[in-house]
Amino acid sequence: MSLGDRPRRQEDSLLRPPALLAVAATLTTALSLVTGGPAQAADPPPAQVETRTGTAAPALVSGLAEAPRSGDPVTVARGHLRGGRYGIKNVDTDLAPLGVVRDGADETVRFEQRHQGVRVFGAHYLVRMSKEGDAHKVTGAGGRFLTGLSVSTTPRFPQQLALNVARSRVAAESGGDGAGLTAEPGGLTVVPVGKGLLAWQVTVRGTDARKRLPLLADVYVDARTGAPLFASNRIRTVAEGPVVTSGTTVRGRSVPLNAHQRADGKYELRDRARAMWNGTTGEILTYDGQGRDVFEFLGDLPAGTPVVDSDTPAFTGKASEIGAVDAHWGAGQVYEYYRRLGRNGLDDEGGSMSSVVNVTDSGRPFVNAFWDGTKMVYGGGGDDAYSLASALDVVGHEMTHGVVEHTAGLVYFGQSGAMNEGLADYFGNAVQAEVEGIDLADPDAGLLGEAYCRTLPPRECALRDLNDGRTGPADYVGATGRIDSAGVHLNSTIFSGALWDIREKLGPRTDKIAYKALSEYMTPLDDFTDGRRAVLAAAARMRLGAGDLLTIARAFDAHGIKAGWERRIPTDHDVLLRGITDIYAQPDAAGDRYVITNSSADLSAPPAVYTGRVRGGKAELLSAPDGQYNFEPATDGRTGAWVTYADTGSGWKIQVWSRPLDRSRPPTLVHEGDEDVLNVAVEGDTVAYSLWDPATGGYDLWVRRGAAAPVNLTPQEGVFGRAPSIRNGRIAYVKLYLREGPRRMLIATRDLASGQETDLPAPQSPPDVIGLTAAPVLTGSHLVWVQDAQQDGRAGIMRARADGGAPAAVVPDDASALELMDMDATDTTITYSVYPDLSVPANENMPKITQMPATGGTPVRVTCNRGEQAQFAAVEGTRVVWVDGTAAHVDLATRARPRGGC
Repeated sequence: MSLGDRPRRQEDSLLRPPALLAVAATLTTALSLVTGGPAQAADPPPAQVETRTGTAAPALVSGLAEAPRSGDPVTVARGHLRGGRYGIKNVDTDLAPLGVVRDGADETVRFEQRHQGVRVFGAHYLVRMSKEGDAHKVTGAGGRFLTGLSVSTTPRFPQQLALNVARSRVAAESGGDGAGLTAEPGGLTVVPVGKGLLAWQVTVRGTDARKRLPLLADVYVDARTGAPLFASNRIRTVAEGPVVTSGTTVRGRSVPLNAHQRADGKYELRDRARAMWNGTTGEILTYDGQGRDVFEFLGDLPAGTPVVDSDTPAFTGKASEIGAVDAHWGAGQVYEYYRRLGRNGLDDEGGSMSSVVNVTDSGRPFVNAFWDGTKMVYGGGGDDAYSLASALDVVGHEMTHGVVEHTAGLVYFGQSGAMNEGLADYFGNAVQAEVEGIDLADPDAGLLGEAYCRTLPPRECALRDLNDGRTGPADYVGATGRIDSAGVHLNSTIFSGALWDIREKLGPRTDKIAYKALSEYMTPLDDFTDGRRAVLAAAARMRLGAGDLLTIARAFDAHGIKAGWERRIPTDHDVLLRGITDIYAQPDAAGDRYVITNSSADLSAPPAVYTGRVRGGKAELLSAPDGQYNFEPATDGRTGAWVTYADTGSGWKIQVWSRPLDRSRPPTLVHEGDEDVLNVAVEGDTVAYSLWDPATGGYDLWVRRGAAAPVNLTPQEGVFGRAPSIRNGRIAYVKLYLREGPRRMLIATRDLASGQETDLPAPQSPPDVIGLTAAPVLTGSHLVWVQDAQQDGRAGIMRARADGGAPAAVVPDDASALELMDMDATDTTITYSVYPDLSVPANENMPKITQMPATGGTPVRVTCNRGEQAQFAAVEGTRVVWVDGTAAHVDLATRARPRGGC
């Protein structure tokens, strides 16, 4: 993930996998220590077994004393796992070897689980052994293997439709129309929850229209129902022959560079002097992006991208200015650092290491860096910042993401993602400390990225501080997943801080302990508690003494990383539904009722629509119990409406349904077709929805009243409609004029009985700027909406009569306006949240629900919960229901009155 950005926009909710929440709940809780029976005095000590709930395969087996076995490591490991201790019935077919890690006499075989030939997401099992001559002695094993999988591996939902679902959902979440996104098939995988969930993997790449950042994500779509399950971000955002040349860094320091002299006499930043070069591959290359847009460099390197070159053996001038010298020299330092730890390059197979410098963001400076799974990409800096390649700890951080990818593969979400970032934090700083001789007693030694700014002092420039003292119970940022992939950057220093504390006490040998834990003990879905166990187990295997092991344990204790730490986080809400696992769970509410989508705890069922009372009580299933994927629920307090992706027997269709909340009648089919549907609204038997028109490339707004035929409210060429709200027989919506005449966006309000429609004035915008409008809400007496005339991210709140008369600003759309994330309203109250400022990783900077009187006034906090509260719905008066991520899990919460001061 991008290391250098300081995001002020929410992360895509696609990056919050509910599957991982279920995995965390069912696979990694309540580890218990089990020992064998009483041993005789002459017997070796019994093996220690740490169990994992939800599977018969242990999380960790250590202290084995078995006789050495002959054969290659994979064969010996398979033979060991056939023992009944592990519960793995078909070792030969259910375990695919990924590689062998060697550390002196220590060897670790890493397997990936297969279910009926299909890979199991994040399920790695490892066998550790020591080499004794030509034989191998198994000393332990563990990881994650699901012994209860029984799901069929035959898909029902077509792969081609899965591509459409993934692309459509990513487009909706990233704020664009999907025109710049591509979707590529990646085959089947099994999500390891319950009995297993078969999913299509789809790679979506392009541009995040909202954040203007590169977008490259693997989206997993239910291969049975078509429901999008989760996504994993691939972007980890900070004579002819070899010759030794020199280069000047961006700060004017001369450094030696391994380069290559071409037949034409020119010199290239192509390093073939390292141990990994085998005559064909294994080189370090630095390319010039030539000021092209960063989005062109996602995935494969664009054809024709040149390696940075020079007419002389001194790389100065442009090569210095764009950060090429820093990137090339830094990559060499990172390679040698990991070589000292026993690793041959990022992939441990001597694969080439590539960097691209001098890319821009639509012509503007791209002050950022990231690892995209194949290479490093660095921006060219600007007036206030050097290229991110100028900071060696950033180079080490981002390249460590490549090491993590080729070892434990920690999934980039939540606690496993924060460990991914935390290990990159740790090793990036360790590389810098070792190469530059930094004293760890220096108060700035724990700063990450402190050196890339041109003008700011180190502490103001730094991206993070490994000495910030943050702990899990006190400081864990409760993101639900729409922000920072559920806190991968925001929570990284909780884990990296513990590792850095250990390094301050045990010195550089901590690097070896952390690397051994990463490569030989950690698995993709590990949480903080798993990470603690891995580090301690690696240290024990390295035969550290009891005092050193106690030092490590105390460091994790000091950062609150111990079993059950999440239960110590306080909240102040009433829980309506505990354990929301649907990736798109957005509640709606009116009167005394709410609707929301949710899946089963183990995701064995696709999201369904549930309804309940806002004062509590049992939630009831509103949608049909037919196993179809349901989303976009809406309600008027008496009736609910939603969208379904349905297998009709004659093909997959997108349907719109409605039903009374008291379930007095079965669901009524409102619409069925092949095209995407968004933004449902309902009042009684009137249902509105936005329907994609492939002929025009936009969403038209349709309304169906009772049994009458649906009516398109935006049939004109180049006119589109979205985000409807219905109240008292009137509809309001966002209306876009984008093809003919002046391009503009405004709010329209229409009497459905008479058909009389009024376009409210478009925002008074600067020349060549389309003012934005959003979130229209019809209350009993008024129309409330959001507008951003300048497209500067700061929005005001407008209020008018329901017919559009007497519009006035409740919150002015000026330089003091807020960066509104969402808004809802009742007759008496306006409720809103703002985009987070994540430059400081703290819960107080997460979206908080705030209310003010409908006519304006002093804002007050609805809840003092410290975590994310971005997805909410206002009920009558001041009551709010919302999706809350405070307690490191996701609940549907409510309060009747605002909390006020916090």
